[in-house]
Amino acid sequence: MTNKKDAISGYRKMVLFVMFDMPTETKNDLKKYRNFRKKLFELGFILFQYSIYIRFCRSLAISEKYERKVEQFAPLNGSIRVLRITEEQYKQMKIIENYREKPEKKVYEQTQTVMVF
Repeated sequence: MTNKKDAISGYRKMVLFVMFDMPTETKNDLKKYRNFRKKLFELGFILFQYSIYIRFCRSLAISEKYERKVEQFAPLNGSIRVLRITEEQYKQMKIIENYREKPEKKVYEQTQTVMVF
């Protein structure tokens, strides 16, 4: 069990978001895009949504360190945004999932029909 005195407040822990749009028309563009994503994964970011990656950090100082690292390897073309929020703010995120079409029903048992002629 964690001692309350040793626990880090959710208001001190940070969530770092990296959001980007990059050109992917040429082979060189694609290479830069893939390298950027690869570096994000190497730094411990996880895919949150398409072109949005997040990393949980124990403090503001650590989140600033990772922000600088992203800035160092960011390609010159494209648009990259970095956002820091507290873990408590992250927990308050409201998720709305409205689909135009109903999600497919899961098939729990698969049956197979074999026709022999």
